[in-house]
Amino acid sequence: MSSANRDPNPRPSTALSTGDENDLVKAVDNLLNNLGPKFSKVSAELFAKMDEMSQRLDDMEAAIKAGNNSESGES
Repeated sequence: MSSANRDPNPRPSTALSTGDENDLVKAVDNLLNNLGPKFSKVSAELFAKMDEMSQRLDDMEAAIKAGNNSESGES
């Protein structure tokens, strides 16, 4: 018997029965359906926080410019 024809790393069979495939498809669909709204919510919250941070930075920049202008006007 020749050992050259044998796979040195035999893999277990990954074939699923039709029932198992259907269960897996249903589980994945359910997971995706549950994750979709959660992702949308987190995404919306993230964009809201970024908008808030951008506004705060704009306000801080305006305050710094106003402070610099008032200092240069007092001299």
